Amino acid sequence: MIYTIFASLFLFLFLQTPAQPALQPELLVDQWFIRLNALDDWYITVNGKEETDPVVDKFVDLYNKDAFHEVQPNENQLGHVIFHGQEGIKKWATDFAKKHVHLAYRIDFMTRDEKPAQLFYSTKPPWGGLAAAVEFSAIYTNREDRKRFMIPGSAFFVFDPGGKIQRVRINMLNG
Repeated sequence: MIYTIFASLFLFLFLQTPAQPALQPELLVDQWFIRLNALDDWYITVNGKEETDPVVDKFVDLYNKDAFHEVQPNENQLGHVIFHGQEGIKKWATDFAKKHVHLAYRIDFMTRDEKPAQLFYSTKPPWGGLAAAVEFSAIYTNREDRKRFMIPGSAFFVFDPGGKIQRVRINMLNG
């Protein structure tokens, strides 16, 4: 009788506590690249208004409200440029969407012993969540002059326990 009561109590408490799903770095990082590549999927209305908000908002939704997004400087800057919070990241994503077309960023494959794989390096930070890093190839076309580029790069992510990006740092070869 007592065993049945304890077993019932245990099952009740176990079923009441929602289990936190394990974060999967492959899925989180892949979703970031999918939405990054979608930043060129916007249009100009018949009135001439650029409609970037839907794709930009979907991209920014991957970040938590206090996130950092760190990128290479442009030709007028030195050092890395950091965008903070969703509004800062939205500004970066909007500018990026308006500057580039034919986005095809992809995680690189490595092959050893005739076995190809996309490598995701991941670890669990002591404060929770997940950190991940990947090597990628940035393939894009400048909207203005239609020059096409392919540049190697790497991205370093820190995700909160809910799977939102807390920080991402993007490094790409210059010159």
